[in-house]
Amino acid sequence: MKKFLALFLTLVLLAGLTACKAADAADPAQEQNTVTAPTNDATFVYQPDDPTLIPAGGQTIALVTGPSGTENGADSMLWQGVQTFANTYGYTADTYAAAGNTADDAETALRAAAESGARLVVCQGEAAGEALYRIQDNYPDVHYLLFDDEPHNADYSAYKTAELVHCVLFQEEQAGYLAGYAVVTEGYTALGFIGTREVPGIVRYATGFLQGAEAAAELQGEDVTLQTWFTDTDENSDAITQRMVDWYNNGTALIVVSGGNLYEGAASAVNQTGGKAVTTDVDNTALSGRVLASAVKCYNAAVQRELYSFFTNGSWDTQSAGQTEKVGYTTGAVALEAGAPWRFDTFTQDDYRKLYEDLRTSVRKVDAYADLDTLPDTPNVTVNRTM
Repeated sequence: MKKFLALFLTLVLLAGLTACKAADAADPAQEQNTVTAPTNDATFVYQPDDPTLIPAGGQTIALVTGPSGTENGADSMLWQGVQTFANTYGYTADTYAAAGNTADDAETALRAAAESGARLVVCQGEAAGEALYRIQDNYPDVHYLLFDDEPHNADYSAYKTAELVHCVLFQEEQAGYLAGYAVVTEGYTALGFIGTREVPGIVRYATGFLQGAEAAAELQGEDVTLQTWFTDTDENSDAITQRMVDWYNNGTALIVVSGGNLYEGAASAVNQTGGKAVTTDVDNTALSGRVLASAVKCYNAAVQRELYSFFTNGSWDTQSAGQTEKVGYTTGAVALEAGAPWRFDTFTQDDYRKLYEDLRTSVRKVDAYADLDTLPDTPNVTVNRTM
């Protein structure tokens, strides 16, 4: 009887182990739908959950860009995503560059794209948002995908998004949090933030950075200072670069630079002084080895996902048509890109993956702020505003 019971218990245990192994074997399928921490938006290729659901192909996607075309910045990453999708599923991809940075320039380019026969027109930024407000109802067979803005009139007093338009806004505060947590964990405690303008998107980068710095400072038992300044221009200048140099020479160890053409100034300033920098929007680590990382919006990944959704449905679905979508951790649409090889020493890639997962699953929280008048409580970080 004892031998029988022993054999029976052994069989039960083996059955349990077999069941566990079967469950483990199913994990990869579950992991396919799990977002992992992105480290290089440029290498992203969208993998649909259902690979048998294939877009029909044969239509044209147009990307309307700023006057510099697809050479750099957001337009460069959007173009990479459009091309990747088009090449994968058999679509044609075209670009239309605006002649300048005004809404009138953007309108001319948007009209040219719409009149070309494109099924979907992709665009980005405030000028495109104002132009789209004017023309979004003029071409009933053309759909639009607008990043970083919503259709609005010239003074932002009126907004309207037509059914043919879908808007995507990135949660910049989430990308900023990643950077703030990383640099304080790395040991930087005298920090600066320089943005082009005190507008919501850049403020969200700044306040997300502040929240991440506070979380790491509390954990490390550090006192941190954060000096902020907004240049009120998108263009870099010798005076702005010199302000960065002065900050470094007066003790600031690391500056976050956000918006416009300020990134070249940051690269020059760190090379002159030996300071360190973090940039935003897209990966700028190639500018200098002293640019530790970039807190980026993953335009390549985001546009591929949106194109797949649009073309598998044949149009914008009811959740997308005329609607604005905010993207961030949950779809891998923001990231901290820190070069290759990884440029942090104390803050490792494993730390980054753990932090990203904690944020993605809401173990950690980050709030969005549209201005600097009301800030989160940060007892470990002192904020000094510079005019």
